[in-house]
Amino acid sequence: MGINWEQVCEQSKRRLRGSAIRDLLAITTQPDIISFAGGLPAPELFPVAAVRESFDRVLRDHGADALQYGPTEGFLPLREWLAERLSARGMRATPDEILITSGSQQALDLLGIVLLQRGSTALVEAPSYVGALQAFALREPGYLPVPMDDDGMIVSEASGLLEARAGRVELIYTVATFQNPSGVTMSLARRQALLEVSDRFGVPLIEDDPYGDLRYDGTPVPAFRALAGGADAAYLGTFSKILAPGLRLGYIVAPQPLIRRLVLAKQGTDLHTDNLAQQAVHDFVRHNDIDQHIVRIRDVYRMRRDTMLAAMERYFPPSCAWTRPAGGLFTWVTLPESVNAAALLREAVGQKVAFVPGVGFFTDGSGTNTMRLNFSHAGPERIEEGIKRLGEAIAEHLALAQAHRVAALV
Repeated sequence: MGINWEQVCEQSKRRLRGSAIRDLLAITTQPDIISFAGGLPAPELFPVAAVRESFDRVLRDHGADALQYGPTEGFLPLREWLAERLSARGMRATPDEILITSGSQQALDLLGIVLLQRGSTALVEAPSYVGALQAFALREPGYLPVPMDDDGMIVSEASGLLEARAGRVELIYTVATFQNPSGVTMSLARRQALLEVSDRFGVPLIEDDPYGDLRYDGTPVPAFRALAGGADAAYLGTFSKILAPGLRLGYIVAPQPLIRRLVLAKQGTDLHTDNLAQQAVHDFVRHNDIDQHIVRIRDVYRMRRDTMLAAMERYFPPSCAWTRPAGGLFTWVTLPESVNAAALLREAVGQKVAFVPGVGFFTDGSGTNTMRLNFSHAGPERIEEGIKRLGEAIAEHLALAQAHRVAALV
């Protein structure tokens, strides 16, 4: 008779949310495609030689220990370094309040395990980071999407939603700085208001901050944990954007009761994060100036952002609008309401350029006329050419739609 694996796996179908970004990789890895789709750091900025030296040193001096099982909480010297670095930025943290994870994506998954269950509710930004929606979806929660503007999440809307639900919400999730996908940053006033809302309704506040080091303009806005009353907020960070994503090293800072539960969840997931990678990263930050390396990254990404924004001014139809991020990796484009970005993508791929349609960043199916563009991965010449091609694809799409409307009137 055999096993019908489709039938066996059917019960998990609704919990497993696909990622439009990952699904696009088969297209975007083709060498003739100019891709603005993935949130990929520039590989030429990876400090390959210095990382190799760190791995060599660790294997030479501590090889047996580095290749052994390690504590679930993470390599203590790395947690101590992180605690010192975060505390210098106003975020009170001790090593016991830090858990090293396999990328910040795992931190999102663990938070879902601990805080969510079927029928739970998560308050999220609209649009929101699709990786978080994927991780949370495994617990089958409901969502309260909160609209955004140029100052980030509209906290008055969040307060109203929580009031209507009498506070029956399990977590508030935000990428407050250089948000993925929109690129906008939540203002200080909004952050203070959201902290007050979190405290008033007793709902845990989760700040995901993969891009905070990548500021190109303006003055940094404090993380929630650095604000008065923010010690109860959880903070997610990563080495993916400032060192290399292939290392899969992230971390979460949170009150110890939450950390203890996350540790238990992680024990059932992967026991601990790659011990060799943790020790190599700690060696790297001891022997190299990580802040100088970040300055180099910022200089390159600032130029690429400026190239993309200038090219959009030249080549995009005037009916399009986009954000002008002060940092991070993305800009967010709003097309005329009549445009379906998923249909536009098929036409753009014909022009050998790719992006991510915005609908996947929403929990309610909205955002069909939006798209996310990444400016960190492609060089300036390819950005210029890619935006030109994309502008032509948008113009052709609009012209064809107008022709159809005229024909329908005849």
